[in-house]
Amino acid sequence: MKSAWERAEEKREAKLELIREQVESGSLVIRKMTEEERRRYPHRPASPKRSGRR
Repeated sequence: MKSAWERAEEKREAKLELIREQVESGSLVIRKMTEEERRRYPHRPASPKRSGRR
């Protein structure tokens, strides 16, 4: 039986594979952000990781 983490990882990989297929077929286009978009949506630092302790 798979753990919750393993199931989540498989789900994530399936989503990424779908994105790759869409990019290859041309139904999804990934483009660079414009200068205006960069100003509207500035880079946010990564949120701190939680410790695994209980």
